Amino acid sequence: MLITFSAGVTPNAIRVTQNLGVPSLAIIAMRLIVVTLTMTVYVFRRQNDAVHKLTRSDVMWSAAAGFWLAMNLLALFFALEYTSILVTGVLRRTTPIWVVGPEVLLLGAIFSWRIWGASLLAVVGVIAITVGTSGGVNPGTKPLLGALIALGGSMCFGIYLLIGRFVSTRMPSLVYSWLVFAFAGLVTLIAVAITQTPLTGYSANAYLWVVIVTVLAQYLGHIVLNIGLHYFSATAIAIILEMSVVVSGVTAFIQFGEVPSTLQIIGSGVIIVGVILASRERSNPPSVKIKGST
Repeated sequence: MLITFSAGVTPNAIRVTQNLGVPSLAIIAMRLIVVTLTMTVYVFRRQNDAVHKLTRSDVMWSAAAGFWLAMNLLALFFALEYTSILVTGVLRRTTPIWVVGPEVLLLGAIFSWRIWGASLLAVVGVIAITVGTSGGVNPGTKPLLGALIALGGSMCFGIYLLIGRFVSTRMPSLVYSWLVFAFAGLVTLIAVAITQTPLTGYSANAYLWVVIVTVLAQYLGHIVLNIGLHYFSATAIAIILEMSVVVSGVTAFIQFGEVPSTLQIIGSGVIIVGVILASRERSNPPSVKIKGST
């Protein structure tokens, strides 16, 4: 599916853009600016009524999601500066561990054996790939720091998914995506101003890769993901995204020569089985409410 493809190949596109001299923060800011501006035209033409029906609560929830999306993106980009694509991808995909408990306790989700089995397989697969990382993959310049940043990004992404799961019943997915991207862009622009990171002065090729990252990550990734949250639980989405570890590993091998070890291959197979189980688990969003809310 599109979000798996997007999540798998985007880190490689990010690495290329970084190698062309564009700072991580600049890539994030430009990508969010581009997608917000292009979506604004569509939203006000096709979803104008839905925009005018937004409540203060809707906007606040979207702002919170935008903040955590920005934190997740920052973690991804900076992790890639310190460790390998595969290590970053694996650790960022520990999201099911951080999501399944809160989704049960806060959103009152009830999962079948498929989700619990898929979660277990995802964890086993991640452990196998992580253990296998010691052989065959360049760990990066600061692997421990990169790993910690990637784990932090995984937690941020989990919060982002949980909010999106709750808000999916309150407004159209495209309107929600537009608001989230706008608020995430605002957060990154503040960071750009504080750090005085330039958004101009790069090569035409660098800007082309920024556009490629935007298309892969936002249009084929996050927009599709937000639509998917209307049909799947946050935990199921997080597990399905585990497939991106496999895709990312394959593309990293082809593009950067990062050769996977035997354990990484076995772990990838285990993850694929878990994804197949999770993708068969659908749930009904209208039954999902924050406990204690009205």
